[in-house]
Amino acid sequence: MGESQHRFKTDVNFIFGKQSVERHYILRATMHSLSVWKTRNSGIPMSPFKIKNLHVEKDAAIVDREVWVFNINGTQPQDLVTAVKVASSYYQVSPSIIFSDIYAKNLNVERENTMSDQALIRANRQLYSGVCEAIIKAAKQLGITSQLKFYVFSKNNNHKIPQKDLHASLKDGGAAQVKTDERRYKVLVGSNDDKRSLQQMTNFHMATLYT
Repeated sequence: MGESQHRFKTDVNFIFGKQSVERHYILRATMHSLSVWKTRNSGIPMSPFKIKNLHVEKDAAIVDREVWVFNINGTQPQDLVTAVKVASSYYQVSPSIIFSDIYAKNLNVERENTMSDQALIRANRQLYSGVCEAIIKAAKQLGITSQLKFYVFSKNNNHKIPQKDLHASLKDGGAAQVKTDERRYKVLVGSNDDKRSLQQMTNFHMATLYT
């Protein structure tokens, strides 16, 4: 969720305890339009197609045998439902297979450079709470009754949303439980404008959600 650049895409194979699983069905959602994403990811081979139904029109693409869906707002349940249905149809599996383990890496509000630290923390708390609420509502619409796991890569001392604020926001959004892995993970992260990037050791959090 919240993917921007192909080279920064989140490793969705990690699970707690420095373990990993091989994912066979991967959906990646980005808030960017297809045209903006292509500009930011020039040279990446892709097979785009358009989704149309009674009320929704979205662009999607197959990239590296993974499903990418564009113009997806992670705080809007209907956007998540649409994206999951696209991936479910492409892979020919049930929505619960696609929408059981959800990953995000350093989600941040737009225009972060114009905010004070406290304003940014408040805005990001609202963002994470909104995402949790949207995940639960989307799962209900999709008829998913199993446990959901929302994994978040974010440093404990992240000045944009420290650990205590992150955990509080996830619980405010409906998480029944939030844990932080004892181990840290090396990830490649980029700024919202994609002008800066670095590899860093980061913490790994898991929120457990129920519909």
